[in-house]
Amino acid sequence: MSHDPTIDFEANTTPKLSTTPESTEFSTTFVLSDEDHTMGNSLRYMLNQNPNVILCGYSVPHPLVATLHLHVQTKNITAWEALKQALRDIQEMCDHTGAVFDQAETAYYAEGGTGH
Repeated sequence: MSHDPTIDFEANTTPKLSTTPESTEFSTTFVLSDEDHTMGNSLRYMLNQNPNVILCGYSVPHPLVATLHLHVQTKNITAWEALKQALRDIQEMCDHTGAVFDQAETAYYAEGGTGH
């Protein structure tokens, strides 16, 4: 199965996601533009929870350039599939966190909380 390794979220901009030339199906270095340690650490954590991920690490090559290099090595699934699953898992975690916060906030104000 082939895929387009470049996703352009906004026309006429640098691609948000690309891969390095030496990348293979099961060993890929993804280059994410306009991202930093926040996304890198989240993706690294989530990818390392996947039993099909052999190795995952990231770097921000220069502190003044908002570019993240994420290296993923996998077995049984492609690195691309592992990345997509990690992004879905992060989205689910954020959705759950938002829902729990909203419930707690509603309960707080229902009990007479003032917000101060």
